Amino acid sequence: MIKRIYIKDFAIISELSLPLKNGLTVITGETGAGKTILLKSLGITLGVKADKTDVRSGQTQAVVEAELFIDGQSKIFRRLISKGGRTRSFINDEPIAEPQFREAAQPLADFHGQHEQQYIMDSATHIDFLDSFCNSEPQIEKTASVYNDLSAVISELEKAITLRENSANQKELLQFQVQEIQAIDPKIDEDIELGKEFKRLNHMDELITTIQGLNQSLTEHDHSIYQQLSSTINELGRLSKYDETLNAFIELIDQASVSIQDVSAEMIQYAESMEHDPLHLKEIEERLQAIEGLKRKYGGSVEAVRSFIRESEQELAELSGLDEKIVELESEKAYLKSRYQKQADQLSEIRNESAQKLSSKIESEMARLNMAGAKFQVQINHIQDADSFIHHNNKPVKFGPKGFDKIEFYLSANPGEIPKPLVKVASGGEVSRIMLSIKSVLKKSDPVETLIFDEIDSGISGQAAEKVGDALEKLSQDKQVVCITHLPQIASRAKHHLYIHKRIKNEQTEVEVRYLNDEEKVQAITELFSGEFVAAKGITSQQELRSQARG
Repeated sequence: MIKRIYIKDFAIISELSLPLKNGLTVITGETGAGKTILLKSLGITLGVKADKTDVRSGQTQAVVEAELFIDGQSKIFRRLISKGGRTRSFINDEPIAEPQFREAAQPLADFHGQHEQQYIMDSATHIDFLDSFCNSEPQIEKTASVYNDLSAVISELEKAITLRENSANQKELLQFQVQEIQAIDPKIDEDIELGKEFKRLNHMDELITTIQGLNQSLTEHDHSIYQQLSSTINELGRLSKYDETLNAFIELIDQASVSIQDVSAEMIQYAESMEHDPLHLKEIEERLQAIEGLKRKYGGSVEAVRSFIRESEQELAELSGLDEKIVELESEKAYLKSRYQKQADQLSEIRNESAQKLSSKIESEMARLNMAGAKFQVQINHIQDADSFIHHNNKPVKFGPKGFDKIEFYLSANPGEIPKPLVKVASGGEVSRIMLSIKSVLKKSDPVETLIFDEIDSGISGQAAEKVGDALEKLSQDKQVVCITHLPQIASRAKHHLYIHKRIKNEQTEVEVRYLNDEEKVQAITELFSGEFVAAKGITSQQELRSQARG
């Protein structure tokens, strides 16, 4: 249940901290005082989408917060709404992403207002009401689980069949590509090494001629570098007789002369080892061209080519195993189809056993809410689908994660009328009472501890209002119920009474909310009698108010 709410700079509310009590709490006040704003802020606190226009004029952000008692522990849910439109959410001061916040907060309270009336006016939601009454959630989870597995297998099977149908051309292309690469079988870095070899062989004549010429310059020519160094050594040797420090130069030049002789010998050996082999050169050129052709077609590098062939071989293996895979998927589909049929049949049986019970209970509640003679039916129908492999009464039917039943509520508001779809015939006041009837019937199985009503008294008055008040009071014996009302018949049933009024302070509108004492309750409820055919004068207690409201 909700223990406390805190609101700051939200709409026309400056700041408000308010405890919420157990039982039935009504909220009254003058028109435009902020009653709906109070519930709107609470809705936003528990996950409803916020808007930047909710921030109070002149402020940069609004704060809405609720403290709830959940499983023996207090938890604080807080949302900060900025003027720029961003909303940040926290649970116990820890920031949390919006989807996770809504998932945690929205099941904690049941809001009933215009949106919820629209909810019941969507026939697709009627199945959820019946399933809640049946307590069939475990069976629904089993059915949905099998349905999801079955859908996944069907999708995979369809892909496999389509792939097999298109596999002939694909297999032929892949086989050609694999064979083309395997025929050449390029190795990593082979193109780099072959490129170097091709350059060497392709310039062999130039290499040999140039090496031979350089060797002449180094050692063979009369004026070769070696001869010049020898002459230099002789001259320095002659001069060293006059200065021994020149011997160091002679030693260095002699080392250089030896190195030149060594290099010359190796260059001669290199030139003699070179063999002009046009056939080998052609082989290398052709190999390089073949590898470059593969690179252009399959990715731009030898690594990409080898990756392509690995993937192609894997795809070929998969294509070759399609027939076997399809057989396995067909078998799995048949197994899951059988399981789904069994689960859906059991779920449908549970619903059929409970549909009439729910109809009777809701009719009884409607009678208590001044709708005596109204008929309420929970009809279970099925949509035939010739392409379906799931059957009901030997006929193929449309199915989904919740089974194959189509649930729709039917209503006859007046005796003698044939029940018709609720969504087509119910008035606003009737929808409010039907929703209250459903909530009253489902309160034992509904885990939500807090119910909040905004427009429950829409379109009703007099005796109907008295009956609605009585139903809310009974509902509050098991739930925390908060209700905005304009009717004394409902307000007089409340255990707690919140009164809202607004005032102008420093040229800004402010909202004040407070709990009324017993004497103030009588006065506030008396004011609600305006427009009712009752005499409020002289009433001094809530018991007298109730008696007067009943007439």
